[in-house]
Amino acid sequence: MPVVKKRNQQTETRLLLESGDPVELPPAEIDDNAVLVQFDQFKPYVSELLEALRAGTVAEPVPVMLDGSTFAIHGFTRTFWVKLWHTNGSNLAKIERAQVISCLPSTRGVQVIVESLDNGPNDEYEEDEGEEEE
Repeated sequence: MPVVKKRNQQTETRLLLESGDPVELPPAEIDDNAVLVQFDQFKPYVSELLEALRAGTVAEPVPVMLDGSTFAIHGFTRTFWVKLWHTNGSNLAKIERAQVISCLPSTRGVQVIVESLDNGPNDEYEEDEGEEEE
């Protein structure tokens, strides 16, 4: 019986953030040791995630996950895919646990410019191909 009681108590005090829409997170209280990482290679970037959560940010659902509980948190140089558990009744202002599933270099603000096929590198390639055949 004590195991069930403990599990019920955890469920009532810690809630998994779930939403199909972006969630505005207020500046949150989160301990340094409340972040779990899926892979050790993410550890050097945890401070950037903590900074974003403590400042308040938008948690955007990660569409490819299809679970409604994995969110993208954008830091200054990285984008974190995380699951967040918050204290019940804290209005999202106290995060009990953050699990980092992925940590990617940020591409926000990056523009990709593709030249048209009429005057791009493909014209030179086609000329090179013709020369090789002769």
